[in-house]
Amino acid sequence: MRRDIMKRQSVLQRAAMHQLVSLPAFAPSLKIDLRYRTADNVSGRPLYPRDMPALLHAHTAERVKAAQAALQTRGYGLLIWDAWRPPEVQKQLYAHGGGTGLFLNPQTGWSRHCGGVSVDATLVDREGRALPMPTSFDENLQPSRHPPEIINPEAAHHVAVLHEVMRAVGLVPLPGEWWHFDDIDFIHCPVRVVWAHEVNLELPSSNPMGHTVVGSSACCE
Repeated sequence: MRRDIMKRQSVLQRAAMHQLVSLPAFAPSLKIDLRYRTADNVSGRPLYPRDMPALLHAHTAERVKAAQAALQTRGYGLLIWDAWRPPEVQKQLYAHGGGTGLFLNPQTGWSRHCGGVSVDATLVDREGRALPMPTSFDENLQPSRHPPEIINPEAAHHVAVLHEVMRAVGLVPLPGEWWHFDDIDFIHCPVRVVWAHEVNLELPSSNPMGHTVVGSSACCE
């Protein structure tokens, strides 16, 4: 147990050197459910370690914290599905789900997740229960593109609230993926990606390293 604690502290300390901060420490009221810690994703297996921390660039974390505060005044909150994503994992996601259009090809550039300036999130109620939305996480793009009038009215309302608040704090929704938000200050200003080994994070599996700059695509994550 002590070794696990020390290992986690090492990851957080190294992450801080790359301006990545722990979301639970930064905004304790956030709900965290990193989906790639489980097998419930496009690859069918965990891509993150079980104790994967939810990390974001400090600048982006400030925006998420502001969104959480604004949502709480309206009886809502954020549930975080993904934050910083190691480039090694991005390669695996593209290998398994590139044909879905959900994941950016690492050969053309990295997802902004890999620099910690994107976040995947959904809406929860005061008790932290996930609310109805148009689709589940990383589901086929098409349902997310439906106009609000043909989505379940309750889900349409929740998406509207989520997007309104996120936009107000500078987190821009990705067209076609209602759950994905990019920090507006980094959309046209690439950031360096942070590899798992740079923060002493051990992944369930690893891939060779490649490009080191976040891509500029606005179609996928």
